[in-house]
Amino acid sequence: MTVKTLLLRRRRWDPMVLAVGMLCLSLLISVGKIAFLFFSVCGLYLALARPRSWRGAPVVFTSTLAAWAIWQIGLSLVRGEPLDGNRVLSYAGLEFACALLPLGLGLVRHPAHALAWGARVGVIALVILAPIDYAMTGARVGLGKNEAIFAFVVGAVAIAARLPTGGRWRFLPDGRFWTYLGAVPIVLSGTRAAMLLFVVVALLDLRRALPRLRATGRRAAIALVAGIVAAMTAVVPVGGFLLDRIESGVSEMEAYEATGLAVGSVDTRMAMWSSAVRVLAEHPFIGVGGTARMDLVAEEAGSNAREILRYQHLHNLVLDEALSSGLVGVLLMSGAMVAFLSGAFRRADDPVVRDASVALVAFTFVFGLFHGVLLNEWMVLVAFASMAVILTELRRRRPFGGLPAVTP
Repeated sequence: MTVKTLLLRRRRWDPMVLAVGMLCLSLLISVGKIAFLFFSVCGLYLALARPRSWRGAPVVFTSTLAAWAIWQIGLSLVRGEPLDGNRVLSYAGLEFACALLPLGLGLVRHPAHALAWGARVGVIALVILAPIDYAMTGARVGLGKNEAIFAFVVGAVAIAARLPTGGRWRFLPDGRFWTYLGAVPIVLSGTRAAMLLFVVVALLDLRRALPRLRATGRRAAIALVAGIVAAMTAVVPVGGFLLDRIESGVSEMEAYEATGLAVGSVDTRMAMWSSAVRVLAEHPFIGVGGTARMDLVAEEAGSNAREILRYQHLHNLVLDEALSSGLVGVLLMSGAMVAFLSGAFRRADDPVVRDASVALVAFTFVFGLFHGVLLNEWMVLVAFASMAVILTELRRRRPFGGLPAVTP
C-alpha cells in the first residue's frame, strides 16, 4: 500500500474516528482517549517531520497551551518531584497533546462536524443510560466513575453537541437544544457545580432570543414559555433528590461557620481554600509543587488537617494551579483560554459557535472553582480537545461548511 493510498483511506475514516472518539469520551470509555491521542501522535510527527504544517494550526492557542504544559513539566522536574504518581506531569502531558491535536486533524475536512455528531449521539445515549442507572441504584449517577468527573464531561459534550454542522443528518439536527438535554444526566449525577452550566447557556441563548421575540411576537413567546415548562416538568421527578443536595451543602456551610470544623464536602472545601490562600501568600510565583501542596495546606489547616488529607487536590482550578506551578502557571493557563476565545471571536461569524466557545470556557472556569477540573484526564481532554477542534475548524477556508448561521 502506497502512502498516497493510505492517506486517501484515512481521509474517509479519520472523521469517523474523531466522532467515535467523542462518543466514547462522553460515555467515559477509554477508546475515546485513544482516538484523540492518535491524532495528537500524528500531530507530533508532522510537527517534527514537516514544520511547515504549523502554518495550518491556531498558533497563539497551541503555543500558549504548549508553553503552559512545558512550564508545569519543567518546574516539576527542577523541583525533583517523583515521577511515580505525579499528577502534574501526566495532566500537563495531556495538555501538550491537545496542543498538537490541530496538526493531526489535517485529513479531517470538517473536524467540528465530526465532534458535534459524536457528541449528539453521546447525549442521546446519556439521556437513556443515566435514568436507568439511577432507577437501578437510587444513588448519584456516574456510570462507574466519579460523579463530578461524569458531570463535567457531560456538560462539555453537551456544549460541543450544539456546534453547527449544516444539518447533514436529519436524525441529528442542528440546534441549541442539545445542551439542555444534558440536564438529565447532570441532575442525576448530583453535582451541584455542573448545574451552573444551564445558567450560563440560558443567559447566552436569551440574549440571542430576545430580539427575535420582539420581532416575531406572541407565537415565539408562547414557544419559549412552553420550552421552559417542559424543562421544569422534566426535572420534577428528581426534584427532591436535587433539593437534598442543595440543602446538605447549605447545612454544611452553616455548621462550619458555627464550629470551625469540616466534616463534609462543602465545608472541607472552605477549610482547604482558606488554608491554601495563606500558603500561596508565602510562595506566590512558583508555588510549592503538585506533590507537596496538600500536605502544606493540611498543616496550615490545623484541626481540619485529617479531612483535607482525604482529598488529592484543592477542588479549585486557580488555587490548585497556583500552588502547583505558581501565579506564572495561572497566567499561562488563563492565556490559553483567552487565546481560544480570541481566535473563536475573530474567525467565527456564526453566533452559535461564539456562544458555544464562551459556554465552554465559562463552564470550565465555573465548574473548576469547586472541582479539580484540570487534574483529571477525562476533564482535561474533553475541554482542551474541544477547544483545539473548534479553532482548527475555524482556520479552514470554509469553516463549519461555509453555511449560514444556525438558528435555535
